[in-house]
Amino acid sequence: MIAWCWGREPVDMETAVNRVADVGQGLAFEADLFADPAQRIALWQCNSPALVTPKSYRKRAGFEEAVARSGARGWPVALRPSGGGTVPQGPGVLNLVMALTVPQGFGIHQGYQLLCDPIIALGQSLGLDLRPGATPDSFCDGEWNLSSQGRKMVGTAQRLRPLKERRVRIMAHALILMDGPVEPGAEAVDAFHRDLGLDPVRSEVHTTLQAECKTRLPDEAEIARLLTAHAEQAVRDRLGE
Repeated sequence: MIAWCWGREPVDMETAVNRVADVGQGLAFEADLFADPAQRIALWQCNSPALVTPKSYRKRAGFEEAVARSGARGWPVALRPSGGGTVPQGPGVLNLVMALTVPQGFGIHQGYQLLCDPIIALGQSLGLDLRPGATPDSFCDGEWNLSSQGRKMVGTAQRLRPLKERRVRIMAHALILMDGPVEPGAEAVDAFHRDLGLDPVRSEVHTTLQAECKTRLPDEAEIARLLTAHAEQAVRDRLGE
């Protein structure tokens, strides 16, 4: 659905959740959005559990053995080109992707604000106060986590690619813990970390939108509609002329 036009470039808003069979298809979907010159905002979810880790981890001692052990535990490992840390994917995790071409002066800080705005607005519509900041002992910790009452609900990441004519292609990605138990994913990351000699991850510092919602959580279609509508507004606010 073409929802709004920034300058001469329409923003293509996909209001339905794109379901993929495995995480490799989800990463390929993101790569296509990033390569596409169009302004794109989309949602996706993976039907099977997996871990996603930066390609740079391949240089760590024991990486292949750690990948094999994780797969044997039911959590196959996929690689992504961006930095950060290892994250779980699968049912209960919703991914928001904003792939946009922005002016050269639009930096990483502004990109994270643009990405977090619609999720914070979604939380507010459900009675939640989501705040950015680090969450010690969480998976892929960072200052642009979104947390509810000190527990991580959202992880964020970005990729940037310079273009011609003083423009930049940005792909901002948010991993939203929607529902279901957080323990399996957090424990899978913790076990993978342990095999690589990395810091531990504690499941109790994470939470889900369902767990924090004070009222009944809307169904998936309504969540997707609300989130994409808030994303449209965020683009208006941050990139509008």
